[in-house]
Amino acid sequence: MDLRGIHFGSYWMGKNDIVSLMSHDLADLCELRIVDTDIYGGQRSGWFQDDFRYSRRNPVRWLDHERALSLVSEYKPEFVIVNSGGMSLHQQTIHYLREKNILCIGISLSDPDVFPYHGRIYSHLYDIYYTNSVFSIKSQYSKHANVKLLPFAASPRLHRPLPGIEKVFDIVVVGHARADRIKIVDHLMKHFSVGVFGNGWGGTTAPVHGEEHVRAINSGRMYLSFSKTGAGYFNIKVGLFEAAACKTFLISEYFGEMERYYKYGLEVVGYRQVTNLVRAIDYYLEKQSLRDWIAQNAYDRCLREHTWHSRWKAVLSDITNSRLNRTDQVFPAAHNRRG
Repeated sequence: MDLRGIHFGSYWMGKNDIVSLMSHDLADLCELRIVDTDIYGGQRSGWFQDDFRYSRRNPVRWLDHERALSLVSEYKPEFVIVNSGGMSLHQQTIHYLREKNILCIGISLSDPDVFPYHGRIYSHLYDIYYTNSVFSIKSQYSKHANVKLLPFAASPRLHRPLPGIEKVFDIVVVGHARADRIKIVDHLMKHFSVGVFGNGWGGTTAPVHGEEHVRAINSGRMYLSFSKTGAGYFNIKVGLFEAAACKTFLISEYFGEMERYYKYGLEVVGYRQVTNLVRAIDYYLEKQSLRDWIAQNAYDRCLREHTWHSRWKAVLSDITNSRLNRTDQVFPAAHNRRG
């Protein structure tokens, strides 16, 4: 029998928002009530209360206790997921749900950067808490046994090859501008045609959503993924999976974590300095068959291993196992009981 769950999330990037794609892909695998708490829509939905005690810029958004319990009473889930956005159930809410044998799952998609303001505050409350960051597991959540890795992934329902789209750019960058990124892109523009999509690049560039996001990725012969977060941590970015799902050639700065997902030289091309990046782009622009082979390898692996469906299947397995373990603790096996 399918599991039944509730998923709390909010979507700041429209139809290609990670949380939106995640929730709809999870709904393919179980019975799910999807709740948009509308953090970013400008309307106060009544689902949460901002708590600025820990950060003036990154508040904790505590979900309303009574309203959450009302929904739980109506829908009767076996698990509740609170996904990203600095949202969390109150401790009293989790305590109540635990008494009802309802598993509470928390997810952070912006670690390591937001750990001090979010995960540090409430991750320990949850039965299982997922982070996108290997670094965070090792160095930030090291004392929390309930924390597991949930890497980014792609949703092929949206991100896919578009054969009819002309490759008008040598290389495409999809993401918001920052000083380190601008320096690299300005240098690349001296040598190649570069398509940039996102806030802060100047001119008429703007974020792209939904099908426009897919077309932007497909408009480049290569996709450049920057490897650092806003706080300067190396991290796997969701764009690596989305571009791979579009069968677009991947290029990214060398760092060890990449090898968990794609092999350098086989599924992604790496660089260490901007001069190396220019040489790599030059080389692979002249080697279309090799470029296509590498893109195909990444595409195949992405569909095989790095979709949100595959990520959610692992989460649902964790949920099932945790529920079974909890039942075993409440009702020990007959051979463990006296009598």
